[in-house]
Amino acid sequence: MLKYFRASKSRSNEAGIARGGRFSRRLFPFSVRITREGILFLTGVLVLSLAAINTGNNLLFIVLAAMLSTIAVSGIISRNSVKQVSLSLQLPENVFAGERVSIKISITNMKRIFPSFSIRVEDPELNRKHSSLFLLIRRLIFHRLRQTADNETADRAMLRNAAYFPILRAGETRSELTVQSFPMRGIYSLDGFWISTRFPFGFFRRGERVAAKGDVLVYPVVQQISSFFHMLPFLPGHLEGLHVGPGENLFSIRKYQETESARIIDWKATAKTAELMAREHARDEESKFCLILDTRIPHQATAGSQDDFEKAVSLAASIAAHFLEEGAGLEYLTPYEYVPRGTGTDHLYRILRSLAVVRYERTPSMAATGFWDRASFSAVSNGPALQQILSDKVFKIIITAKPRGSFPSVIWRSSHVVFFDEL
Repeated sequence: MLKYFRASKSRSNEAGIARGGRFSRRLFPFSVRITREGILFLTGVLVLSLAAINTGNNLLFIVLAAMLSTIAVSGIISRNSVKQVSLSLQLPENVFAGERVSIKISITNMKRIFPSFSIRVEDPELNRKHSSLFLLIRRLIFHRLRQTADNETADRAMLRNAAYFPILRAGETRSELTVQSFPMRGIYSLDGFWISTRFPFGFFRRGERVAAKGDVLVYPVVQQISSFFHMLPFLPGHLEGLHVGPGENLFSIRKYQETESARIIDWKATAKTAELMAREHARDEESKFCLILDTRIPHQATAGSQDDFEKAVSLAASIAAHFLEEGAGLEYLTPYEYVPRGTGTDHLYRILRSLAVVRYERTPSMAATGFWDRASFSAVSNGPALQQILSDKVFKIIITAKPRGSFPSVIWRSSHVVFFDEL
């Protein structure tokens, strides 16, 4: 399954961008940037103009006029290349952080006669990094204030690698694959495309924005879990109970009673004891397993709490993927979200969607009293259901920043607790 985003350049799109952009975007819906070659060319124009004025040589004025007309011709041709194009982007439906995915970028030239040359397609946010000379000076002045914001913007860009199309004939559609990865989990938004060209002379880069909207949800990293989790008191399907009842596992062998069915007679035990002996089976009980991610972190936590929380989210996703692939039934619980018990791939992606956007919160107190009650887990509206989860009848894997020794005994007996400082 692929996500599909489509955009087109038209007058209505230009108007929409003008209304939604910054003040500079409203005044200038396009940009013209000077390349290194352009700087050399303009320097030559300046030198030649000074020489022509000082000498009054007609030949120099003719050459100067030709160079100035080159600038005008360059602007007309580059404008024609970037107008009337349609863009689309396709990428996989399920994307995980750090995973390399292929993104298909398609562009269509909707002009009837004129081709487009040297088209570059990139994300508008990343495009700001390749700024003009004026914006470069401004960034150097405010470098300290904008450095962190620029890095975060680059990390949240959907189209991280640009696509290049050398030529696009009239009415033609071309596609290109780019491979990239998303460094962090969460929602990545597409806020249009930035198309630009350096055609025909490479002195200037003419660019325009193409409107488009779309979101991609990136799941947390799923890794192989430790072999320790395989030894937890949990099995897929059913568990052996502590009482006699219908089941497949042998519970005990006792004397046979005349009112019972002959099917339960154990003939080997009867031959050894010379008495009719009957088999009793342990009652199969449905395994109940709940994954709890505690999103509350002490207010006095260190600066590394964000990294610890990301490791906790990745561990939760890995545990859910492992046990659901083995056919287990699983519940998922955080203080503000609850996913009822389920199995299969659809249930896994429901949990992953929650983990992709989960955030931590700082709390002033992490005391044991009142921490595992109904008020602490508002996501479960049914009080008895929460009590069932927190009882010793449900096995729990708890990932928490809560200090050691602060869990009630009923939870400690029926849980495996993973603390943030162990990650």
